[in-house]
Amino acid sequence: MIEGGILRYVVKVSKKGQIVIPVEVRRKFNIGDKVVIIVDENSIRIIPLRSLEELFGVDGEAMREVAKEIVEERLEEIKREK
Repeated sequence: MIEGGILRYVVKVSKKGQIVIPVEVRRKFNIGDKVVIIVDENSIRIIPLRSLEELFGVDGEAMREVAKEIVEERLEEIKREK
């Protein structure tokens, strides 16, 4: 259903708490097998989980290596501080 440019879907919640995200939404947002759920006082948001490769395109693998180096350096800093 479209209301003021906003798409709204009514979906069933299974006994296990599962929902099915409509195919149109999955395609529009390129939703794969994982999403992030953000909950605040008044709403729930479902955000597609993106890999570093997806976020950085052709440089994705390079960015993954940079991220690993940053984490390793931070872990070393923590060890030195103890």
